[in-house]
Amino acid sequence: MINNILITSAGRRVSLVKIFQKTLKKFNEHGKVYTTDMNPYLSSACHVSDGYKKVPRVTDKNYLKILKKYCLEKNISIVVPTIDPELAILARAKDEFLEDGIFLAISSLDLCETFYLKHSTEKFFLTHNIHTPKIISDIKNCNYPIFAKLNNSSSSIGAQIVHTYERAKDLINSGDYIFQEYVKGEEFTIDAFIDKTGNVICIVPRQRIEVRAGEVSKARTVKDKNIIDSVRNLCNKLKGAYGCLTIQLFKTKDKIVFIEINPRFGGGYPLSYHAGANYAEYLIRDYLGEQLSYNENWKDNLIMLRYDAEVIVDGNSIRS
Repeated sequence: MINNILITSAGRRVSLVKIFQKTLKKFNEHGKVYTTDMNPYLSSACHVSDGYKKVPRVTDKNYLKILKKYCLEKNISIVVPTIDPELAILARAKDEFLEDGIFLAISSLDLCETFYLKHSTEKFFLTHNIHTPKIISDIKNCNYPIFAKLNNSSSSIGAQIVHTYERAKDLINSGDYIFQEYVKGEEFTIDAFIDKTGNVICIVPRQRIEVRAGEVSKARTVKDKNIIDSVRNLCNKLKGAYGCLTIQLFKTKDKIVFIEINPRFGGGYPLSYHAGANYAEYLIRDYLGEQLSYNENWKDNLIMLRYDAEVIVDGNSIRS
């Protein structure tokens, strides 16, 4: 039996909330999807959910206490995190929440910590002989262009090609940037799902056509055997991985180059869902103890063209 689901740090994840709402009804017609956010009154996802809770920043000492209390009040069965800064925090509390019957759908603490920072991500890839751009420490004597990104960025915000030493110095002075070899190739985001036994259930490559404000705005699904095989090989090395993983890579003329792994639902996941890969359903079935099997029954060459839409709320009705 599954009761209700909670999506944390909901923000603008309207599509994700609706996917879980629609899917949950298949298993419990009375099931509801709740959300949390630091500012739920101005969160579109919170307003389309079945109810929401204002919570402090995930690093606040009272965050977990407030979160668990809300889970108990709303009879939450599964908690689905959506942003990188909360992953390790929730992973540490996984056993504690489970004692109260609340399942945090999250990978192990070690895995969450490894892929939160670019340096430890690079170390993992190199240790397992997986192609990845090397981090550049000597920006004065390297070959340009190089690629810059924020060390702990939870999206592509701040990522950019750097053509000169002077520009690289400016970035160092403006934030916690790291620099990597520049890779030229087709960019893909992969939605992978891993069940509680560590088996890979589904892999959907999405070619990134256009990115806006750090999140994909145009993309298409691609049944590329080389990418799928490479990702499956990678996933088999991810001890402690669970649920939806968002994996970034480049496909060059002669190899697959992995960039990063985010152990959570990515912003572009709705494309995979509409292609036929319902990870919300996989998550619920796995929670209920059903055995899942690997499949590639999703639609190839499905294109997502995102646009701005509105959630209109009566300001007089918002709780302050």
